[in-house]
Amino acid sequence: MNNTDELDFTGQVAVVTGAGRGLGRQHALLLASRGCKVIVNDLGSAYDGTGAAEAKVADEVVAEIKTAGGEATANYDSVEQGELIIAAAMRAYGRIDIVVNNAGILTPEVWSELTLESWQRTINVNLTGVFSVMKAAWPIFVAQEYGRCIMTSSPAMYGAGVAAYAASKAGLIGLANSLQFEARKLKLDIKCNILIPQADTRMTQDFTSSVNERRISQGKPAARGAPAEVMQRLSPDKVSAMVVWLAHPSCQAQASIHEAGGGYFAQLNWARSAPLFATELEGVENAPVPENIRDGQAKLADFDNGDMPKSGDGSMGSPSALEQVFNHLKSQ
Repeated sequence: MNNTDELDFTGQVAVVTGAGRGLGRQHALLLASRGCKVIVNDLGSAYDGTGAAEAKVADEVVAEIKTAGGEATANYDSVEQGELIIAAAMRAYGRIDIVVNNAGILTPEVWSELTLESWQRTINVNLTGVFSVMKAAWPIFVAQEYGRCIMTSSPAMYGAGVAAYAASKAGLIGLANSLQFEARKLKLDIKCNILIPQADTRMTQDFTSSVNERRISQGKPAARGAPAEVMQRLSPDKVSAMVVWLAHPSCQAQASIHEAGGGYFAQLNWARSAPLFATELEGVENAPVPENIRDGQAKLADFDNGDMPKSGDGSMGSPSALEQVFNHLKSQ
């Protein structure tokens, strides 16, 4: 399916963190191909955030963009100092319309080996780093009454053997929802959304190699990887279309979660079961007891008669538990 009415970004400026390789690189290339000026940010460290910065990976992406007729500037600041990245963008182009928070690290420790130091290092980059970038970009968005922000979460948030990474990526959902609440409060055209990508990147490849090296050193067989045809399907360029759509002025999605990978795209929603009440109307005169919950499991498993809580509007998942209880009591 082809559409000649292409999304255009002429005159807009995007900051893409972690854009030296993998997903970030593809996001930057696609945005630039649609007329967007791009700050290509990448610290150049290893997938787990260690080691000295490698050769100028951001410059290589900038060269690709310029060769194709686009405009881009390289930046090597850490997202932990997000104000430096945003300042560089303002110096280069005088405005920022889009922030794609893509930079992240993945430490290989399983739960039994995870240290507080490793946990904190992951949180510092993947969650606090996004806070740092957005804290600096937000006043610019507010002043121009416009902005698009994409947070890069991960399938790991559903649960994985990398607790620090999973927790950091799940935390981005709450951050995006909170920023969307701020934008709604100010009645501004600022949209914050979440991407859950699935792709075969340097991070996933290096992480798999590290895990297998550890398994072999422990006398265990290496983990079996997915077939080559599957990995080819999961190339980073099959994710970026979602990012570019979420970044466009015509996209009105807000505080929404989107999966993308291999040509597959979907939107996620929160789901709430049918309510189970344990109030005086049900003969519970004092505080509910655990047996009320045990005996109401059928209700709690009934999602056909539940609802979908809202995100990003400050309603704390409206209707809240308190609202539901009072509505229930008033109904009798």
